[in-house]
Amino acid sequence: MKKIIQCFVIMLMIAGTALPVLGEIEQNKQIKSCSNDVTLEVLITTDYVNDYQNHGLRVREFAINQMVYVYAEISGDDLFGVKMTHEWWYDNGTGLDNKWSWSTTCSEHWIGWATWTYWEIGADYGKGIGYVKLYIDDEYIGTTNWYAVDNTKPDTPTIDGDIEGLVGEEYEYTFTGTDPDGHDISYYVDWGDDTNSGWTDFVPSETDEILTHIWEEEGDFIITCKIRDIAHNESDIATLEITMPVCQQTKNYPLIEQILSKFPNAFPRIRQFIDV
Repeated sequence: MKKIIQCFVIMLMIAGTALPVLGEIEQNKQIKSCSNDVTLEVLITTDYVNDYQNHGLRVREFAINQMVYVYAEISGDDLFGVKMTHEWWYDNGTGLDNKWSWSTTCSEHWIGWATWTYWEIGADYGKGIGYVKLYIDDEYIGTTNWYAVDNTKPDTPTIDGDIEGLVGEEYEYTFTGTDPDGHDISYYVDWGDDTNSGWTDFVPSETDEILTHIWEEEGDFIITCKIRDIAHNESDIATLEITMPVCQQTKNYPLIEQILSKFPNAFPRIRQFIDV
């Protein structure tokens, strides 16, 4: 299919007009400073919207034949002569490289200026992942988030570790996830006691994530784990049920604890003494 690339510039402001603030989007809005005190706000959308204050849905997932729109908005005291460059990077399984670049220069004394580029990149390069780098006056100042075309969500991860333990002791668990497309992955673990790991740093697919945790109270808990790829497509949730049946005191009586575990209905006075 013949490559289709369309791009254009929106001259938003005249001197003295305030620049609108875009909504906070996780790993989507990038704001950087450069030598001429220009700031950048950038996002990926599904469609161009005429009203510059409503740029459409912020997304990471695209169909194979869907246009990917990139919007970049800059502001400064005087943008006359400032050059903006959109550099499209994409990996369709052959490695991440620059598929296309486009530049334009502001020809008026504006304090706010926005540019759009858009491309049905999946139709030309097939399924893959990519982002767009932004430059002002050939100085790199930020990127969009990663987006994916025809993406497959990661497989459900696995959880390996003890299912019984002592309150107050630290336990180690191994989480393993795989992304069918081979994208990097991040793990999120909920320990079942109102605490969690947060999203971990991204690692290559099939890389184990080893985390430790201490339960401070007795009870039954369910560890849950999910993973997401770099386009934030999330897997189904894996679970592991665990029990913390004995308190920290019993770690001082390991032999007695072993005996009591073999005879759960025996020795009530001993159990009362060591609080089992």
